[in-house]
Amino acid sequence: MIRFDNISCFSINELFKINNEDEIIAYLNGFVCNKNIEIESYLKNNSIDFNKKHQAMTYLLFDRNRDVIAYFALSVKPISIKCEQLSNNELKKLLRIAEIDINDNSLNPSAYLIAQLGKKDGSIINLDMIFKFVNYYINAAQDICGGVVEFLESENNDRLIQLYKDKGFKIFNIRKSKSGEERKLIQMYRLI
Repeated sequence: MIRFDNISCFSINELFKINNEDEIIAYLNGFVCNKNIEIESYLKNNSIDFNKKHQAMTYLLFDRNRDVIAYFALSVKPISIKCEQLSNNELKKLLRIAEIDINDNSLNPSAYLIAQLGKKDGSIINLDMIFKFVNYYINAAQDICGGVVEFLESENNDRLIQLYKDKGFKIFNIRKSKSGEERKLIQMYRLI
């Protein structure tokens, strides 16, 4: 558990050490995100299972009242970035951990994936505070096992994309959602 200001962060794994699964589910069921039902659905329907399988580790942000006000999930996944999208400095840094695929002139490094990120409706927490926790855990993982790149996938929303750009992320790919819907996800990376 870590705390910044009046917000505490526990991983689901940490919660399992002091709570049973029904108690954790009760925490999760208090989370509502009407702006993006997928954010709410992941937390309530997949986060515990993903943690148990080590697919993605979910971290819950609690306010003073022990309400879940935001969460994020982290994982590790390979990405593919076209070399022409990289500055010379970025290319040099990534070549330390990946080789150029000469077939499509891309690099395929493993990266820290911010797999999910959301906040509860009505919560006053902002993206800066959520990223304070995200950065803490990614930096801790980097200290343990290295790595120089992180990425996320964003809804195709100009305001949201700009918020991530303000955090230093750059667009490297656009892909269609696997959920069967015809919507695009904007993939963004930054070097750490």
